Amino acid sequence: MALAGFIALDATDADRATYADDIAALRTMAVERLPEVSDDPAFVYLLQAILGFDGDETWGKELDHLNDGEVEVRCPECDEEALVDLSGDDPEILPGLSSELAERLHAEATHTGRGAVGTGMTRLFGRMDCPSCGIRFNVADHLAGSFT
Repeated sequence: MALAGFIALDATDADRATYADDIAALRTMAVERLPEVSDDPAFVYLLQAILGFDGDETWGKELDHLNDGEVEVRCPECDEEALVDLSGDDPEILPGLSSELAERLHAEATHTGRGAVGTGMTRLFGRMDCPSCGIRFNVADHLAGSFT
């Protein structure tokens, strides 16, 4: 299912139109399987596949940082790189849900009993104080290629 999500994400607009019914059917199957997945990494990959079926260019490729437990970011002010711990209690991270998508993904994780995934999402979609210059920026916006 995860591979199908990546394939759908990289499909041309013409191919997405041609295979719209198939993509919709695969998305439905993925959504139905969310409550049944065996572990947190499989849950994240399935959510990522759903985002791929939806055509989300960013999170259809980047959500699996949750499985890595960390993500590297670059401060928009001083260009310093920092490693963000998505699973711990890093005091430089202010947990949050910075978008409607973040709220929806977090709700799905908590609704299906994936508390650790939900916690990781609040960190991935939270804000961070740069350890070098102190500017606060949104971690998810960095991955999305824009800063707030």
